[in-house]
Amino acid sequence: MQHPTCTSLRVRSPQDAQVIFHAVALKVLPMVTRRLDTEERRSIVSGSVYVWEERGPSPEATGLGIERWTDGKRWGPSRVRDEFLFYQEKDPEPVDVDLNSDSDTTSVRFLPLAQSAVVTESVRVPLVKQTYSVFVETPRGRKKWHLIAYFTHDTIDYLQTISDIPDLARIEVPAGKYRSARHNTGKHSRAQREERSYPHTPQYAPYPSPPRIVPQRIPPGSYASGSPPETDRSGRAPPRGGQALAPLVYLQNLAPPRRHPMDEKALMALYPDLS
Repeated sequence: MQHPTCTSLRVRSPQDAQVIFHAVALKVLPMVTRRLDTEERRSIVSGSVYVWEERGPSPEATGLGIERWTDGKRWGPSRVRDEFLFYQEKDPEPVDVDLNSDSDTTSVRFLPLAQSAVVTESVRVPLVKQTYSVFVETPRGRKKWHLIAYFTHDTIDYLQTISDIPDLARIEVPAGKYRSARHNTGKHSRAQREERSYPHTPQYAPYPSPPRIVPQRIPPGSYASGSPPETDRSGRAPPRGGQALAPLVYLQNLAPPRRHPMDEKALMALYPDLS
């Protein structure tokens, strides 16, 4: 039977995950080399951690690596936090429960039946799946490694951490050896790269507002025919050059401006009858 890479372990951060990856590289912890069978899937509990290598498009003749991870469970949509992806289990399948078991991953309900018979209906506590992927250089070339950790919200605080295991706590991970795969894909990563390529935030001039038009009041009775001139929806004459124009009929009814005194004197000399 294939065992998990770690058991009863909580992965708190990407640094914890990289310690586990390096422990696998150093042969301190085992790597999962094939897909889990039915019995191994049933053995997944809170604290189970698996490290596996993704099989490339042209695998070696030995067939190392796993094409994709399958655990036989139904998961909701992913949630991103600290470079991890988290999935909430949906509709956990019923499991057989030993009445003498003190397991903390199932809840039991007793149903009285005829002739004092008792049956148990077990509902397993939904798991949370936590995933993290990296690229690593190996003697066989550049490979993609994955970490899958399972836990429940009720038990996560009781799981061990890297600091509680001496063989893992003393491991020092070489800088840059394990590069997060999430840095190379996704719109969010592309947006971050574009943002880093522009050190200065561009400044934009404010969008100009249209000129404010102040309507002019027209004295009553200024319309010669009793009908107002053509106006727009707001009741004003169409603007020209950013200013409101008075109706033409109103302008025609205005008295002409007085001539210059010199012009008046010249006209009186030429046309004395005008006086």
